[in-house]
Amino acid sequence: MTTTALIEKGKDGTFGIFTPDINSTIIGEGVTVEEAKADFENSVSEIIQFYKEDGMKLPDELKDIEFVYK
Repeated sequence: MTTTALIEKGKDGTFGIFTPDINSTIIGEGVTVEEAKADFENSVSEIIQFYKEDGMKLPDELKDIEFVYK
């Protein structure tokens, strides 16, 4: 599944990334866009790992997920 990950610049000059089109809350933050993307992608990995470690079914919206950054 491909979904949008929105990049926003905060008033303090840092960047945040979030996904408005899925129910799972995934965010990333950083001083640069690259740092925010790295943090965001780490968050995705951690969420997927959490489901696997707890033996829980991964929500369909997170299976084979890919992001278009805007």
